[in-house]
Amino acid sequence: MSFDEWKSRLEQLAKEGPFAIADIDIDKFAEINSEFGRDCGDRVFEILDRTLRENLPDKLSYVRFGDEFFIYSSEYTLETLFMEMQDLKQTIANLSFECRGKIVRFTVSGSVGEFPRNASTVEKLLNLLSEGMRKAKIGGRGQVIFAPLERESKMVLKSNYYLKSQLDGLTKLTALLGRTESSLLREALDDLLRKYRL
Repeated sequence: MSFDEWKSRLEQLAKEGPFAIADIDIDKFAEINSEFGRDCGDRVFEILDRTLRENLPDKLSYVRFGDEFFIYSSEYTLETLFMEMQDLKQTIANLSFECRGKIVRFTVSGSVGEFPRNASTVEKLLNLLSEGMRKAKIGGRGQVIFAPLERESKMVLKSNYYLKSQLDGLTKLTALLGRTESSLLREALDDLLRKYRL
């Protein structure tokens, strides 16, 4: 299933009533790949996928796009999903596995939102989840926070920041890699901050 197909499912879900959704992402994944090797990075995804499958209640669905996992349900409120993600975050932080003779541990960051409480459209809700993710990572990683509300958000359209050629390239890259724009932009920002040792 492509990201656009999944988004269409969410839009259908939104027509039926409220739903809660979380966006979680592996912290410092590029550094895990660099330090332990890409095969160990692949193991992180396998272990995270299994952990979600084994620990999430049946009422919660999840899907992965690139290095982001979205967890959602129309039977959960913002608060109940938030509590579920706190438990999941702790379970993940307690995991470890051996790869290439080294012990690998990892954490996740994320944000939780609810339609229509956080945003008036699915598109806006997904953007707010990305904004929440960014704040969780800036705030120290290893945490899941509430996504900002649409009326409080000061997000500006990305077209105000980037050239059309850059946005076209980003669109092609998301299709090529099967990842979301937000995850690619976060990766680029992480690289930039590492470059300047921030």
